Amino acid sequence: MLTRLYIRNFALISELEVPLGPGLTVITGETGAGKSILLDAVGLLLGDQAEGAHFKDPSLSCVVEMEFSTADPEVRAKCAELTDDPDLLNRDASQAMEFVLRREINPRKRSRCLINDAAVALRDLKALAALLLDLSGQEEAVAVDRRQTQILLLDEVAGCEGHRHRYAQAYRHWKTLRKELEDFLADLEQRKREEERILFFWKELQDAPLDAWEELGLLESALAVQENALESGEKLRGAEAVLDEGTSGNGGQPSVSDTLRALLQTFGGLESKDAEVGTWTERLRSLLWQAQELARDAADLADQRIPDLEATALLREQLDGLQGLLHKHRLGTLEALRGLRARLGEALGSTPGVDEAKAALEAKESQALAAVRGAALRLHLARTSALADLSERCHSKLSRLGMEHARLILRNELALTLPPASTPMDPAQVDWQGWLPQDALQGLDQPELWFSANPGQEPRPLGQVASGGEKSRLLLALKSLVREEGSNHTRIFDEIDTGISGETALRMGQMLSEMGRHQQIILITHLPQIAALGDGHWHITKEVHDHQTRTALTILDPEQRKQTLARMIGGDRYGKAALQQAEDLLNRAGLA
Repeated sequence: MLTRLYIRNFALISELEVPLGPGLTVITGETGAGKSILLDAVGLLLGDQAEGAHFKDPSLSCVVEMEFSTADPEVRAKCAELTDDPDLLNRDASQAMEFVLRREINPRKRSRCLINDAAVALRDLKALAALLLDLSGQEEAVAVDRRQTQILLLDEVAGCEGHRHRYAQAYRHWKTLRKELEDFLADLEQRKREEERILFFWKELQDAPLDAWEELGLLESALAVQENALESGEKLRGAEAVLDEGTSGNGGQPSVSDTLRALLQTFGGLESKDAEVGTWTERLRSLLWQAQELARDAADLADQRIPDLEATALLREQLDGLQGLLHKHRLGTLEALRGLRARLGEALGSTPGVDEAKAALEAKESQALAAVRGAALRLHLARTSALADLSERCHSKLSRLGMEHARLILRNELALTLPPASTPMDPAQVDWQGWLPQDALQGLDQPELWFSANPGQEPRPLGQVASGGEKSRLLLALKSLVREEGSNHTRIFDEIDTGISGETALRMGQMLSEMGRHQQIILITHLPQIAALGDGHWHITKEVHDHQTRTALTILDPEQRKQTLARMIGGDRYGKAALQQAEDLLNRAGLA
């Protein structure tokens, strides 16, 4: 139960402290007086984001504090866990304990969240607040036709929140492991591509003649010698052709020897007739012999100079290849290439245990998925069992709220086919058909509320047929089905009576009053029929002092309460009739 609410420096509130009691507490006030401010302040403890407009004085901290009294063991255990205070578990479990939740927000400093003066994270404050407090604002009534809102509401009605929390926990654990496995596999694939690249480079360097040459300059010199010898040999072959290979080896031109032979033939008949010509022809014949000898020497020298062409081509290929590798890897020496080859070789064998790590992660993910499926099945069975008579139970509540002909049907499309309900269900025996959870909320279920308000009207999805007032009444009917007997859980309703009036409003008030007998209800309302049924009545006003606007909250005594109800009935200038109606309402509630 919420016993105290304290607010400081929030919107129009300078400082406000409100003691609260059990049963149904109503809060009334004119539009704009500040009722929404109270809810916004409560929302901060439930994890809402603070905004600049929330600070009445930007130089000071905004503080929201709530004090609860409860003997709920779940709250005690959660508080012990969040505050690291095991002594909480050793106290008398039957005795109510005080739990103080506080949030301090400062735009210039780090904000603080505290549980019993122990600093905690905002998510921890939010988690404990959710166990102590349920806030149903106008937005929930509007959003009751949404699938997510319906699931949360149905789980609350069915008492399946514990099952859903365990399912959500298992889901988040599986999601974490699945992401870890996906990241590992992606990294493994990246490593595989990297290993393939490394292997390619290593083989390329392994096949290169890195060990055949100490330095690249030695290869360049060897190739230069081969290429120079080839050039000399080719020129000597040309000289041989010029000297004595006839037209076949001299480009079709007669060689020197051919020319000398032709000359000797020309003077052959004159040698015996002219001694001087004979002496000259002898000299000519000597030239022929010398040309032939030069040709033979040129051929011998050419044979010695011309290298193995394949060997030369191999040297050229090696040089081009090594220069290409140096350029490719941006290195300057063969020694650097040999060092790179060694490092690449080491890298190829540097990932031991990858298969074992993959198998271990896959096993963990598989186990986590099995746990999620088991939790999802248990959640489904709990929902199915608890909500089996939902339509009948809700119809009774709706009838009390003036909707005698209303029908509410829960439709549930399962994500997979399950065995008959009469069959004991073991997660291991379910054909999951590759089912994977999609979120931390639904599990196996895809529930949807279908509604019909009038006779002869077939039920349709709630959002298509229900008015605002019908949604409000439906929300209250479902909330009233929550099994909270003996609970100290606090429920806050913000104008759940929107869109209703008259006798229906009175019936809604009676239902809220009944709920207040076994749990604390705090209700913000504009309807006097409901306000008259409160066990306590607070009135919120907006006042101006010294040109400063502030919100004030006042507990009303019986007379003030009657006057406030009269004002709600007849306006600021209410008369005796409004006063009489107010008194009648209080008499009817047994409070006059």
